[in-house]
Amino acid sequence: MDPLRENAIHNERFVKVICIGAGASGILLAYKLARDFKNYSLTIYDKNPDVSGTWFENRYPGCACDVPSHNYTYSFEPKPDFSSVYAGSKEIKGYFQEFIAKYGLQKFIKTSHIVTETRWDEEKGQWEVKVKDLLTGVVVNDWCHILIHATGYLNKPAWPKIPGIENYKGIKLHSADYDESVSLEGKSVLLIGGGSSAVQILPAIQPIVKRAKIFIRSPVWVLPDISSESGKYAPEQIKKFVNDPQAVQELRQNNERTMNSIFTMYMKDTILQQQCRDLLTSTTKKLLQDEEMERKLIPDFAVGCKRVVPSGYKYLSTLKKENVDVVYSGVTSFTESGCVSDDGQSHEGDVIICATGFNTSYVPNYPVLAYGRNLQDEWRESIMGYMGVGISEFPNTLTFLGPYTPVSNGPTLIAIEAQADYICSFIDRYQTEPSIHSFWPKREVCEEFKQHVASAMDRLVWTDRCRNSHNNHTVGGRVPTTWPGSTLHYLEAVREPRVENWEIKYKGNRFSWLGDGVSQTEWDPTSDLGYYIRSADDGQPGSRRGRTLAVAKTGTQPKRPLHRQPKLAMAEEKPKVATHEIPVNGVSVKTNGVDGIPVNGLHNS
Repeated sequence: MDPLRENAIHNERFVKVICIGAGASGILLAYKLARDFKNYSLTIYDKNPDVSGTWFENRYPGCACDVPSHNYTYSFEPKPDFSSVYAGSKEIKGYFQEFIAKYGLQKFIKTSHIVTETRWDEEKGQWEVKVKDLLTGVVVNDWCHILIHATGYLNKPAWPKIPGIENYKGIKLHSADYDESVSLEGKSVLLIGGGSSAVQILPAIQPIVKRAKIFIRSPVWVLPDISSESGKYAPEQIKKFVNDPQAVQELRQNNERTMNSIFTMYMKDTILQQQCRDLLTSTTKKLLQDEEMERKLIPDFAVGCKRVVPSGYKYLSTLKKENVDVVYSGVTSFTESGCVSDDGQSHEGDVIICATGFNTSYVPNYPVLAYGRNLQDEWRESIMGYMGVGISEFPNTLTFLGPYTPVSNGPTLIAIEAQADYICSFIDRYQTEPSIHSFWPKREVCEEFKQHVASAMDRLVWTDRCRNSHNNHTVGGRVPTTWPGSTLHYLEAVREPRVENWEIKYKGNRFSWLGDGVSQTEWDPTSDLGYYIRSADDGQPGSRRGRTLAVAKTGTQPKRPLHRQPKLAMAEEKPKVATHEIPVNGVSVKTNGVDGIPVNGLHNS
């Protein structure tokens, strides 16, 4: 009797996957599984009525990405017809919609479905998932072998935790859940917040409102504006990109090389940190030319501790407009007609816009229950994640953009791609080893990892004197939850999963995956049964160093000065030159008398 196909080595058993979230991460997971896997089921649930996650939710006036548009794409899927150097939220949302349509991924996605509970069933070795259809109100009981959390960490609006907000009788808006139907024309607007969203909102609304009053509790470092000639791509530029893929490729690669060249700026007391701080201080002073504004708007913390905001000079100029008032304090309470600032002064307005960011606690919106524990309770007390993808002692569940993902220190979408590959490697192992019941990161491993992160953060800017999303907006708060290194550092760290850091539980003989002794190659009628005979040694390097250098294409680029940015050095040497080219997040822009450096990489504003 001939052998059976299902008894071959690494036979793929059926695996059912549920992913929560249809933003950049969930969409990419659908693509990867469709491209590489068979004998699987995938359902992606998203609470919103449309896809694209944070780019569906962020639609406030002026909303745009602070990464160059041609670099806010998957690494393998360029979009040559971007209209602007920095794309707006609608155009980015369109990119993800087009990607879904191109690769036929809509069949995996159920929008307007909110997950209300996830519960691990140890006996069955699967997750029970309760989902509510927001259109019909029907509750669905689903299940999966592997549960993926792709909700991101910028999806819960953080309303100010101050009394009286329910008493305000005007219109209340939040930058993270903005009602586009509200007209601000001729209105008096109170804008609460001085971070990256407020920086974009104020210049967008100032020309149409009667009066705008902004409350700035703490300042931010800002970068020069994109010059008018490079803000929008000219039709001939777009035509060139569409007809010349190599031109787009070169632009994307050069932008990425620039963004990846300056990580040491995020280290305290480095030359790059000091050069950038000196540069931004001097250029901001030249723009403001007002000692009081300089004192209140130039931060006293390291560049990069809080998000550095591109195109910030337009914002600074808007602060000086006739119909704009600036209050350099926070807000202590709301009233029926407005709010009260820290100094006890009352302020009235027709509309309040809270540009107060997101709840970045990482606590899930739904219970995650296993072994008598709830992840919501545990992470409220202390986050215990693993490398941005794992959850300590919670089985068969992985995360995108989980704690300790590099979301402020370089390009982010490539980190999401690395996480997708990591997650797929565990789905693949589960599928091809039929005796695996469950897997999870070991607690002692997560504890040691967190200890390392805490130690590394002592020398990085996110532990300086500022509130940021990584310390949950508390100076000296939790161990910052971004990656303790560069994006390239993260890619090398997760490229080869350290399986020894994971507990793997088996039911049955752990070697059952060997099957009856027949290979997959022998079951492929078109395969080359002598594939290993070669004319030269073209195999993969046997050392990690060799594999890393091969991936990084060592030797293909001219030598560069390490941990330096030539344009910053030029700015120090030639401070009085009239005009310089400045790479802002990888894009060359013009400004007067200075050179600059891209410092962001976060995926949304």
